[in-house]
Amino acid sequence: MKGNPLKRIGIWVFSLLLLILLLNGLMSNGNFVENYYSKSFYPIFSWIPKILFGWIPFSFGDVSYALLLVLGIYLLLKSIFLLFRKQGKKALYSFSKLIILLLGIYAYFHISWGLNYYRTPISKQLNLNTDTVLLEDHLSVLSNHIQLVNALREKLDFNSLQRKEAEKRIESLMKNDMDFPMLSKTQVQIKYPFSNTLASYFGVSGYFNPLTHEAHINGKMPLASYPFTVAHELSHQMGIGFEDECNFIAYVKLHQQQDPWFAYSAYYESVSYLLRSLYLVDPVLFKRYKEQLSPKVLGDFKTDQEFWKNYTGWIADISGLFYDQYLKHNNQAEGMARYGMVTRLIIAYEKNKRPLE
Repeated sequence: MKGNPLKRIGIWVFSLLLLILLLNGLMSNGNFVENYYSKSFYPIFSWIPKILFGWIPFSFGDVSYALLLVLGIYLLLKSIFLLFRKQGKKALYSFSKLIILLLGIYAYFHISWGLNYYRTPISKQLNLNTDTVLLEDHLSVLSNHIQLVNALREKLDFNSLQRKEAEKRIESLMKNDMDFPMLSKTQVQIKYPFSNTLASYFGVSGYFNPLTHEAHINGKMPLASYPFTVAHELSHQMGIGFEDECNFIAYVKLHQQQDPWFAYSAYYESVSYLLRSLYLVDPVLFKRYKEQLSPKVLGDFKTDQEFWKNYTGWIADISGLFYDQYLKHNNQAEGMARYGMVTRLIIAYEKNKRPLE
């Protein structure tokens, strides 16, 4: 180690901590994040990962996660090994590298994409009143969506549907969006995970890598939710952080499409979320409305349950706990429950479109 390596390490740590403090300061100013980061900086910065990784046919982000994990474990084990050999300075130097790696990832995460978690909520930008949701409004939307999902299901033959074709069409739909001016159009591209099977064991239908800006869809997941999940992950790629907002964008973009699969996927997810939230309020009403679903729709719910049941285990449990904490530490105190808050947005949106019965 030439010169004073610990001094250089100290400079790096100090600089990264200052950068992180600056980023934390920006998080408290939603208007600044919205106007100067999400709508100005992010669409320009997104060209970098698009040029670097967008052309690669596989998920480079999955590889980068593995490499970073291996590097982190290596630095930790090396530090412990040197400490046991009573080489304190070398152990401190190795451990300091691990600290720099973690601080660097944290800072880059927020610069690359993470500040999108602190932008102005879509409800405010679209003037949707989500503060108070009446049960009668909830039931009116649910009843209407049950009728629509039942009718759409009769038009579908899942054996004739093509995933790849749907992905390209949804990419085009999102690129040409006119409903959500806050979306970045720099990169709108879906990829598959390095392993769909491994993604299934993690309980993941889709995910977005904020380091490489790659949006992924689990190519093995059941078809009923497939278009909805593609649109959801593309919404993350286009600069939306909140899970309920990505769900809402997917619903709005798909529910009015002529393709019955796209429309069905939107109403299928809407009915699912509306029923779940109703169950928490009134289990009797939940049962009454669920019984109104057609046998084919109920069959799709069963197919979903059986698919994910095949992959349920400790990996999915740990993954769920980790992601729940991840969301809570990124401006979503509700954790995984944030997904279900899309019902407020859908009800407010439908209420704006037409008087609820």
